[in-house]
Amino acid sequence: MEQSLLKNRSFLLVWLSGLAIMLGFSMFFLSVSWYVVDVLQRPAVLGAVLMSVSIPRVIMMIYGGILADKIRKSFIMFTTNFLQVLVMVAMIILFLGGWLDVASLIIIALIFGFLDAFFFPAVSSMIPIIVRDEQLQRANSLFQGSTEMMFIIGPLIAGFLLTIGDFTLTFSAAAGLIAVSTVLIFPPFINDPRPKKRAGDPSALDDLKEGIAYVRHSHIHLSGTLSIVLLNLFIIGPILISFPILVGALGGTPFDLSLLEAGLSLGTFSASAAVVIWNVKRRRGQLVFASLLAAFGFFLIFSFLETMPLLIILAALTGLVAMFVYLPTVTIVQENTDKDKLGRVMSIITLAASGFEPIAFGLISFLVASGLAIQTVLTLSGAAGLILSICLIVFSPRFRKLD
Repeated sequence: MEQSLLKNRSFLLVWLSGLAIMLGFSMFFLSVSWYVVDVLQRPAVLGAVLMSVSIPRVIMMIYGGILADKIRKSFIMFTTNFLQVLVMVAMIILFLGGWLDVASLIIIALIFGFLDAFFFPAVSSMIPIIVRDEQLQRANSLFQGSTEMMFIIGPLIAGFLLTIGDFTLTFSAAAGLIAVSTVLIFPPFINDPRPKKRAGDPSALDDLKEGIAYVRHSHIHLSGTLSIVLLNLFIIGPILISFPILVGALGGTPFDLSLLEAGLSLGTFSASAAVVIWNVKRRRGQLVFASLLAAFGFFLIFSFLETMPLLIILAALTGLVAMFVYLPTVTIVQENTDKDKLGRVMSIITLAASGFEPIAFGLISFLVASGLAIQTVLTLSGAAGLILSICLIVFSPRFRKLD
């Protein structure tokens, strides 16, 4: 009989470790954002602090994948988590001493982003190794959906802790959760295999060239990666940055903004839960491409709306179908990747999923600053993405026929 995922000790520990660290991260980000705005009174530099997290993550993500193919993955995750605990302790000491300023926050954010670049390729390439192929889609969906939920719960907990205490409490709680994640991922507990030493001991550059060539010459990998790029560059990035702009343009409140963000998160979580229950095994290529077209359809409708309830509903529907692109694509890529290349391939997929959002942020901000209405910018983004998606579908017959 197929072993239950929740009876798989290694997966259970990796999953719980992921939940703890995502909850800690979400509390950390909200606390730092509020500290910059409320205590330092420097809202203009908040973007610089947040970008300090994403820039090193994007730059180092590929090397993180190379390392995941060379070193035991649980050791990478344990080491990065442990170092993040030390960074959190240092931040608490700086806060208690009154030395936590913008410069130190940017340095802390840079270190966090740098360490994230090694953690995520390791965990995404770990799951296919510790989980059976027939359980892989459920495992990915369970991990992704539940960690998405942490980014809804975390800010609520951080807000409550800031209400009853100060930043020492929220920073300490976040550090404690990351410490719990570190203990759970201790390598002897996970017992994941050590990567086999490769002949010739290739350099990092050779590994990088091999990984890129592997994706570029595989129709399945290339089509899947491009699907995720189109989704994030033309939908997820633009819709995320449009929320505060739309709320401001429509004369909304911070509560309206939270409802829009919650609607998108609810949609992505619902899709993840559906994939866990459904565990679709047939015609996944058609599902990915149909969902990609549906996501652009909902996004285009979203771009024309000017009433908050309808915007919330369309945000949720867009998030729902977007996850039906992302989750099956990740599973298809994992199933069709050699085990010794999983780290590099998954780092490319992760880069496609997160590296293009900052580009979208910059493009949308530039166009809005140029005088274009946000609805017009969103419509142009949706139309361009839809045209490119149709081209991808037409020129990807093998991916379209995948089960």
